[in-house]
Amino acid sequence: MAHASLPVPPLMPIRLELLALVCGVAFFWQLGSVGLIGPDEPRYARVAWEMWTHGDWITTTLGETPWFEKPALLYWLIGLGYQVVGVNEWSARLPSAIAATLTVLILTGLRPVELGWTAALVTATSPLMLAFGRAATFEAILNLSVTASLFMFYLHYMAARQERTTAASLTWVLFYVFLGIGLLAKGLVGIVLPFGSLLVYALLTPDIRRHPRAFLRTMRPLSGLLITAAVAGVWYVPVIVRHGWTFVAEFFIAHHFQRFTSNRFRHPGPVYYYGPVIILGMLPWTPFLLVALYRNVRHLWRANDVEHTSQETCQSTFEKASQTLTQLALAAFTFPLLFFSFSGSKLPGYILPALPFGGILAAYGFWSLSARVRTLWVGVAGLTQVGLYIGLQIAIHKILLEQTLDAVPFFAGGLLLTGLGVGALYVRQPAHTLFCLTGGMLGLVLWLTTYFPAIEAKFSSKGICSVIDRTARPGELVTFFGCREYAPVFYNPAQTSCCDAAREPYQLPNPAAVAAAVAERGGLLVVVPTARLAALRSSDYTLTSLGQAGRFTLVRLESTQPGKVGHD
Repeated sequence: MAHASLPVPPLMPIRLELLALVCGVAFFWQLGSVGLIGPDEPRYARVAWEMWTHGDWITTTLGETPWFEKPALLYWLIGLGYQVVGVNEWSARLPSAIAATLTVLILTGLRPVELGWTAALVTATSPLMLAFGRAATFEAILNLSVTASLFMFYLHYMAARQERTTAASLTWVLFYVFLGIGLLAKGLVGIVLPFGSLLVYALLTPDIRRHPRAFLRTMRPLSGLLITAAVAGVWYVPVIVRHGWTFVAEFFIAHHFQRFTSNRFRHPGPVYYYGPVIILGMLPWTPFLLVALYRNVRHLWRANDVEHTSQETCQSTFEKASQTLTQLALAAFTFPLLFFSFSGSKLPGYILPALPFGGILAAYGFWSLSARVRTLWVGVAGLTQVGLYIGLQIAIHKILLEQTLDAVPFFAGGLLLTGLGVGALYVRQPAHTLFCLTGGMLGLVLWLTTYFPAIEAKFSSKGICSVIDRTARPGELVTFFGCREYAPVFYNPAQTSCCDAAREPYQLPNPAAVAAAVAERGGLLVVVPTARLAALRSSDYTLTSLGQAGRFTLVRLESTQPGKVGHD
């Protein structure tokens, strides 16, 4: 089979400008223009706010009480963002956007050069990366630490094989430093994923299988882990000294072992959960990922074949140059998928650390194809991109806005993507094909951000927080009926004592509980879905509607009993 010859790489400044444009649109465009979404973003932003305002960078608190779900690194970075650009959504999400950009930059350092730059474009424009690179969560920072640690391992391994002592020593130190950063980013998973990936890589590599002791001597794990412990110890040592078993029980036992072995935190999923997640999360690059997986599995299958040696001589220059890297990428891609598939708790962001290595594999799949076969797969990729656009259009208009599709912009956007896909089929240079597909994904980002106001009304309760801020009296407590929203935890700290014993916003489960709370306090504010407002009406208290935003209405309930003032 005739494989593509290695192209002449464009000038470095042009590459950097292109990558700056891609990352700028992918991760920073309209970054702070939508309110904090879901339960995690407001909680993490609030924890960072409390650490920042108290000046206590050891104890993580939520609602002024210790909360040891995650390590402190993200909170430190968000607090730094608060100091630099103020307390807002932009500063809360800025660490993730920077981490995603650095992850993409790391991939550009891989060799062969076209493999690294293609992997960077693939990773930056994959939907899974686009989502978590713009979210105030731990996933993007963990992704950076895992990618950087395995990249340092790759450089160390290659330098050691080539007997470049200085480079091997430096990259060895950096490998263990990034493992320590991974521990600070998201706990034990920060070292489990790199070490698990390296174990798989060792099993796939004949030289390491034949000489495991030599490999261990090269890695010097005992002395290296001292470096990791020194880096991670800047937080783990003082927090354990201060809080002892309370920290160990909540952080390690509950949020590590029980989260993995049980469904205590209510995130179930079947064993095949991450198959669809990675297929959809890497569109439109999934076809090239499948090509690479097929080629690598076939290569491993033939590894023990007596004819393998003669077949190796038929490999293209590209395949020979990228073989070690793609084997490492295969290990680092498959291990997180297998590991989290057997976890009792499953969320899409858990496998984000597999994505950069899926990007490397997809890049390998793209460049390893002959020109004629690549054209076929580019056509498939273009079709998946159009399918992604249609799916997003249907989701926005049917689920978010509940409106009929507007035919003119719908078909206009579809024709644009189709035009880019057709252009990708007919351009002469493979690099221009990549630019067409990348441009299509950036166009989707620009188009999707125009719907942020509707997305905010559907998925964020920031709007009702503005109503709370305008109408709340001093000391009034915000509670929830028929919902449990976390945004007031961040936006209205003066009106939220934040959380109950389960670290969730106070929720009144039924009208009887509402009446009892009003009788006890004299009055309170209640956030209620507008559709369930009628269920709150009662003769035991007066109900005053204070405003509506999105799906929610804010009401004030005041006791009809004499002597109650309505607030503390």
